[in-house]
Amino acid sequence: MWGLVSLCMSLQALAEESEFEGTEKDVVEAVDINETTVVAEFGGSLATGNVVYYTVNGAVVATHRWKKNKLSGAMGIHVGKAVADGDGDGHLNEAERRFGLVENSRRYESEVRYDRFVGERDSLYVLMGGFVDPFAGYDLRTHEQIGYSRQLKKTDTTTWVVELGVDYAQENYVDGVDPNSAQIIAARLMTAFTHQFNDSVAVGDTAEIYENVVDPADLRVLNTAFLTSKISDKLSLKLSHTLTFDNVPVEGFRPLDQVTMLTLVATLL
Repeated sequence: MWGLVSLCMSLQALAEESEFEGTEKDVVEAVDINETTVVAEFGGSLATGNVVYYTVNGAVVATHRWKKNKLSGAMGIHVGKAVADGDGDGHLNEAERRFGLVENSRRYESEVRYDRFVGERDSLYVLMGGFVDPFAGYDLRTHEQIGYSRQLKKTDTTTWVVELGVDYAQENYVDGVDPNSAQIIAARLMTAFTHQFNDSVAVGDTAEIYENVVDPADLRVLNTAFLTSKISDKLSLKLSHTLTFDNVPVEGFRPLDQVTMLTLVATLL
C-alpha cells in the first residue's frame, strides 16, 4: 500500500511544472561531501522437535560519497532447510527424520552502483547486479542499468527519491524450463520514501516497476517496506516486508513472492 501511494505521488510530482525547492542551488553549487557508511543485517530461525527447520538471512550495504560521486554496493543471502513431511500426514515419522534436511529456500544477490551528481539533488547512475533464486526458477539473473535520480524532498527527517532508467537483463533458468534463457530490455520507474519519526523510529518504502519494452504484458513490480527501531547507537531492530510480482513468471513458477523478516541491524561505519 505504501508503495502504491508513494508511486502515485511521484508521478504527480513529475507531471507538475512547478520548481522544486533548491533548484537554483543545484545548478551553481558543487557538492563537497566525503563520507562512508557500512550497515549489516542478520536474522534467522531454528526449530527442533515436532518440526525441524532453520532459516538464515543477512545483508551488507556499503556506500562511499566523495565530492560529486557516490559508489555503493550490496550483498544479501537467504537460505533455509527443513525436514519435509513427505507423506502429508501432519507429523514427521522416523523415515522422514532419517532422510534429513531438504533445502526449501535459497537466494543470493549482489549489486554495485555508481552515481555522478550533476546538482545537489540530481544524479546520473549506472549499476550492475544479479541474483540466484532456483525456487523462483532462476539459475542466474544478471542485469545492467542506466538512469536518472532526483531527490524530490530532502530534510533532516524525510527523504523522497524518484528514478527513471533503462534495464537490460540476462535470465538463465533452472533445468526443465524451455526456453532455458531470455534477454529483457525494460523501462524502470522507482520511488523511495523514508521518514524518521524521532531518534529511534523510522519507516520507509521502495517501489519499482519494470516494463518490458518488447512485450508490454511482461510487467515486474518490486516493493519493500520497513520499520526500524534503535536499541543502541550501533544496533537497531528492523521489520521488513518484500513483495515481488512478475506478470510473466518463469514457466512453471508462481508470479508472486512475499518475504517478511525481523533482523538485527548493525551500523559498522
